[in-house]
Amino acid sequence: MLGLTIAAIVTVAAGYLIVKRAYAPAVLLVAGVVLLAIAAFGDIGLGLGLKKSSGSIFFDIFLVVENVMSTTLAKLGLSIMCMAGFAKYMDRVHAGRALYDVVGGPLKYVKSPYVLAGMGLIVTQIVGLAIPSAAGLALMMMVTLYPVMIRAGVPKMTAVCTIAASRFFDLGPGSANCLLTAKTANIEWADYFFHWQMPIYPFMLLSMLISMYFAQRYWDKKEGVEPLTAEEMAALEMDEKKASEEARIPKIYALLPMLPLFILLLFNPVVLGQYGINVKVGVPTAIVLSVMVAMIFDVIRTRNVMDTMDGLREFFKGMGNALTVVISLIIAGQVFGKGLISIGAIKTLIDGAQSVGLGAIPMVLAMALVIGIVSFLMGSGNAPFFSFAPLIPEIAARYGIHTATMLLPLQTMTGMGRTISPVTGAIVAVAGLANVSPFRVVKRNAIPLAITTVVYLIATFVIFY
Repeated sequence: MLGLTIAAIVTVAAGYLIVKRAYAPAVLLVAGVVLLAIAAFGDIGLGLGLKKSSGSIFFDIFLVVENVMSTTLAKLGLSIMCMAGFAKYMDRVHAGRALYDVVGGPLKYVKSPYVLAGMGLIVTQIVGLAIPSAAGLALMMMVTLYPVMIRAGVPKMTAVCTIAASRFFDLGPGSANCLLTAKTANIEWADYFFHWQMPIYPFMLLSMLISMYFAQRYWDKKEGVEPLTAEEMAALEMDEKKASEEARIPKIYALLPMLPLFILLLFNPVVLGQYGINVKVGVPTAIVLSVMVAMIFDVIRTRNVMDTMDGLREFFKGMGNALTVVISLIIAGQVFGKGLISIGAIKTLIDGAQSVGLGAIPMVLAMALVIGIVSFLMGSGNAPFFSFAPLIPEIAARYGIHTATMLLPLQTMTGMGRTISPVTGAIVAVAGLANVSPFRVVKRNAIPLAITTVVYLIATFVIFY
């Protein structure tokens, strides 16, 4: 009980600092080291759990951090950095724009503005498979999809809210949360995609389409449809001019952002393995191959070898940015998780929950609520999810369920929390470009996204529990 009390105090202090906009990786790392030190020197909880000690309790604390860094950077971290670098390179060659031109082309034939908004939401889901960044996807959609919807008669706020909700659910190998879930559950990414996410995804998408349709119609009637100002019309024309310039990119470039997804979904034990073809391709391998293919496309189009070679600089910049923004957070979150485990807080919680007869579903709902609230306050789903994920295998094992089954609803709640948060980067960016308040955006999206979350959780529990 002492370990749980200390963990609660440290966790509350860390949460307060993060909400106050302190650098989250630093806060989680320091909090984790503090918990590890108390567990080690105070002989509280389960100890550090090292397979091989350095010979000194003091240095063992930092050996735990070293082990987390080495395993994360060599495996999960490399995959995430490669995906981030690939996304950056795709932006450099405008392949994302080409993908939108292909999947978004039919939108101009849709006449009903609210049906068009729904079709636009589906387009964002497809393009989002290739653009894992919520802010990056939203900004590109504001340049490409937003003008199309406005010109077709979609009310301004409906168009903005549709784009703001686009990355509610993480799909694709570019999602750090998906990759972390697969690693934590010790399964292939494709296995998680096919066997856990896809059975639930249709329920989520259908509930979102229906609830967004009625919610946006309701708000447009209540608030009135706002005409565009002269400044907004000028900005819209500039966006269309930019999109027109980028539209000169060959349509075949639309294949490039989807190439890693195709390789990863095909060459793994889940698909070809059942036919006796034992070829397994990991994320870094698929990314490097895809980048090489993209470079061939680019040198053929531009006929400039030096420029194509120089363009690879963007790939490595993207990798470095992911290390700074995402991987640092994962490492810090895992160290914090190690601290909670070492001090015995998680064991105490599980024992207490089981002693009062708290089953797996109530336990998951309680954790999901906490993650959703923290994601809302921070405007990010990564920090809370990265902190909780390392704790789940032990909890899942005690309840006799698969780790992925427990992580799936938690991942969903991170999407819910950040997508209805007015401080989320993607929400702020979209609202700023449309010259509206981010609070108006999240207010209009709150109910349909809450309905979608409830439907998703019910489907998850019915199918997997």
